[in-house]
Amino acid sequence: MSPGKFEILVVDSARANRTLIGECLAQLEDASVSLAADGASALEVIGTTQPHLILVDMNLRDMDGISLVRRIRNRELLASENELNLWTPVIFLSSVMDEDMLAQGIIAGGDDFLHKPVSEVILLAKVRAMLRIVGMQRDIHAAHRRLKQIATLDGLTCIPNRRYFDDTLATEWKRCQRTGSPLSLILIDIDYFKQFNDAYGHQAGDQCLKAIATALNESLFRVEDSVSRYGGEEFAAILPGTDARGALAVGERMRASARELRIPHKHGIEGLISCSLGIASTRPDLAKAAEGLLQAADKSLYEAKHSGRNRVILNQE
Repeated sequence: MSPGKFEILVVDSARANRTLIGECLAQLEDASVSLAADGASALEVIGTTQPHLILVDMNLRDMDGISLVRRIRNRELLASENELNLWTPVIFLSSVMDEDMLAQGIIAGGDDFLHKPVSEVILLAKVRAMLRIVGMQRDIHAAHRRLKQIATLDGLTCIPNRRYFDDTLATEWKRCQRTGSPLSLILIDIDYFKQFNDAYGHQAGDQCLKAIATALNESLFRVEDSVSRYGGEEFAAILPGTDARGALAVGERMRASARELRIPHKHGIEGLISCSLGIASTRPDLAKAAEGLLQAADKSLYEAKHSGRNRVILNQE
């Protein structure tokens, strides 16, 4: 698909028809046109290019157009389970004026109908109208993604917030349960942070939180791992597919990265900011709950804080 252009797919078993329609649509400077001779080829193109508009003949050599549209709509429903519904406008093409067939096509998920032979003026007008709607849909999806991002980001540290943590833990718990993979959790607490705020002020405290958040985030090397602001001076990291040994390595890297910031703290460990970390690791199954893993990590954090701080403690749930 050309950058910034709308992708249009024309599906027609008659080479002359699809070529003629393709040449007509090529007049649109903001569109790129793909051609398919049957339903199977169309589904292949849809899987790779994700067209913004589809024109499909009612009678294809391997399936009827209505069946193809039903399959397209089913794909969209499966692909958009956790997002705004994806919707690709479909215009049916037919040389037969049949009201019952038209009604069936609309019920199956079609959006408009053109009678063949297609008038070039009407074709271009209808396609332009559909593409305006697609453009508005693009804007809505972009705004939705931005709002979702804002809703799950901590305003101060610019890393994910508690809401994101809760949602991600629930999702990863179910995923690891299905795959039989380990899941590890790290709770991180900045040592003597109240005293830091009292000694240096809340502005310095905010700068400290931002620096720690960045250091913790940069300690994660896999895209599936995440660290969130859990609340106050606490952070939490979710490590799907990571066992206890791997989680200990990540936890120690996090502890060291916070220490390497060398932020002065006259009430801290050896005069510097440090973090205590509690780790829990398990293999999720039906007999367990994510809350148990969280409680185990909290217990580990409690032990780390009450055994000298600036250390990592593991508790296998």
